[in-house]
Amino acid sequence: MTDQDAVSETDGSESLNDGTAVGLPHTSGDRSRFEPGELRRVIAAFPLTSVREIREFAAGSRQAPKVRIVAEEGEFLLKRRTTRPDLIARATFNHELQLHLEAYGVPVARLVGTTDDNKSMLLEGGQVYEMFHWVEGRRMVKAPQEAINAGRMLGRVHLEATRLEWNESPPMPGFHAAAQVDSAFERLEPAIVAADPDVDRSSLHDVVERLAERCHVAADRVDSAGWGALPVQPIHGDWHPGNVLFTPEKPTRRRPGAVRAVIDFDASRVEPRLVDVANGLLHFAMRSDRSVSPAEWPTSLSPRRMKAFANGWKAVAEDRIAEESQVLPALMIECLIAESVVPIARSGCFATVPGHPFLEMVAKKAEWINSISEEISGLL
Repeated sequence: MTDQDAVSETDGSESLNDGTAVGLPHTSGDRSRFEPGELRRVIAAFPLTSVREIREFAAGSRQAPKVRIVAEEGEFLLKRRTTRPDLIARATFNHELQLHLEAYGVPVARLVGTTDDNKSMLLEGGQVYEMFHWVEGRRMVKAPQEAINAGRMLGRVHLEATRLEWNESPPMPGFHAAAQVDSAFERLEPAIVAADPDVDRSSLHDVVERLAERCHVAADRVDSAGWGALPVQPIHGDWHPGNVLFTPEKPTRRRPGAVRAVIDFDASRVEPRLVDVANGLLHFAMRSDRSVSPAEWPTSLSPRRMKAFANGWKAVAEDRIAEESQVLPALMIECLIAESVVPIARSGCFATVPGHPFLEMVAKKAEWINSISEEISGLL
């Protein structure tokens, strides 16, 4: 498994922010940190000598502390996975997939084995620790040429992942018809009101009701369009611009960036590969503007980047089936809504953005996707 933060980003206004479906910073909250004694013990378990610098790397999940390490052997990122009952089983599957892809030549942020037994993770006190080789790279710029490359790399991931022999993957629910999303809808309004007591409660209730209805209709359409007929395989599970690093040099129209590494396999699981395609089409074509309120963002996704991403994936992926094109539009709507309402239900906000205007934006984009369902199906 890798981490979406095993990177070094070049600065630039063209770059997308990492970590979310819509290019915003991660949700706010207290960030977990390593204890000094813990850090010394864990680093000592990996084959690093002459450690010269250790810096906190404050990005990605706030529940998973990370540090960037400069040592004689190079630069590395150390991460502690968020504790959960099935943590070891999930991490094991994540690592199996990543190591498999690396063996078949897919560029990933390489795992560092432990000193004693060359294990891809260190288990200590119920915690899972992972160390990665640092990857110099940048986020995608909003250009069709790089969307094509991201789609091609996803096709390659899917193609090589079918070669992985797996018996049973640990439970890792996706966003389709997810109970977690239904639960989030129940908590949305109280969470937003707690964060913003002056919010227009009537308007808030209306947008939550519209989104819930849109989400349930989309889930029904996914099932009726052939979800159950789709074959399953290991997938990345979180395919968005924060998890695909490009060559550091600033791209040009003639020389778009190539994918340097695929990172963050924490959500990898066994599901229809269309989950990754829906994620990618949504995220790599997202149109947003950090300088204005989400309520003023463009309603549409970028048609050019959607087409480019789909064409890149189709150029590599094999054996496309009819059900994939029919399921795709509604699955994109489910993805958009799920990845918005779940974090807002926790804090009342999406990152630092108030929940109400953010949900209004999500509702408009979901309606737009629904309005061009035939065109989206035609992409595949």
